[in-house]
Amino acid sequence: MKKKLVMIVGPTAVGKTRVSVETAKLLDTEVISADAMQIYIGMNIGTAKIREDEKQGIPHHMIDLVYPDEKFTVSDFKTQSGAIIEQLHLNDKIPVIAGGTGLYINSLIYKLNFSNTISDDRVRSELNQLLETKGKVTLHRMLESIDPIAAGKIHVNNAKRVMRALEVYHITGRPFSASNTDFRDESDDYHFVLIGLEMDRQLLYNRIDQRVDDMVSNGLIDEVMVLRAQGYGRNLTSMQGIGYKEIMQYLDHEITLEESVRIMKRNTRRLAKRQFTWFKADNRIKWIHVDPINIDQTLKDVQNYLSERGIL
Repeated sequence: MKKKLVMIVGPTAVGKTRVSVETAKLLDTEVISADAMQIYIGMNIGTAKIREDEKQGIPHHMIDLVYPDEKFTVSDFKTQSGAIIEQLHLNDKIPVIAGGTGLYINSLIYKLNFSNTISDDRVRSELNQLLETKGKVTLHRMLESIDPIAAGKIHVNNAKRVMRALEVYHITGRPFSASNTDFRDESDDYHFVLIGLEMDRQLLYNRIDQRVDDMVSNGLIDEVMVLRAQGYGRNLTSMQGIGYKEIMQYLDHEITLEESVRIMKRNTRRLAKRQFTWFKADNRIKWIHVDPINIDQTLKDVQNYLSERGIL
């Protein structure tokens, strides 16, 4: 029998943290984070990492896993979260997966084979240079010439995924599509209940702006300064995250604090838009409206849907 999973997805700042905690309380279970930034130790304010008081006693997993200069892949997420899911099911608990990182969610939903996708820093560097000098269209055309199946499934704007496909081909000599033959075949392991949270776009953007202001007021600059003092530089993937990158620019006197905050808000809004686009493509997701003034109605809608799907 397939293991049941409840997944709560959606854009940043929409309210996934609160809804996932309340859902876990309802199911007497635990939460597995699917957020690519919250894996980093010491990066708390800028990632909007859940606080202890917000957890309300609910155990949370896949948070604070590695230091900012350590590597963590989608494959690592799939392996580690899979082990947690297995353990929870042994204890008769249905895990709640919550987050906005689409690749993390897809690693559980689909049969993605990561076993042969090793890395090569030299190849990656050359592809990044090509991206900067020639652009994403050129990279996508390169992929079309060697792996038309993968090129047909990966959008030209998804430069990171295109480069990954090219990297795999150059390292292994095999098309990326050959090692990921089940691009859109669902995993046989799980029975998914997918819930997407959405709200009025302008309201979401207002919440994002307020969250950024709160992050700065609550010590984001000091957090970044501590990370810098520990030797974590701007070149790290972790420090390229929204909030950290812009504050680094401010600390290096490249932009004013006001400009840093403005860019942070803009980049977060853009992230939310990309997340919406990613998840809206999946028609299995049940979209539930979030009204911050009447969050109880949202929670009731989630509960009703879980009952309809036989989870409750």
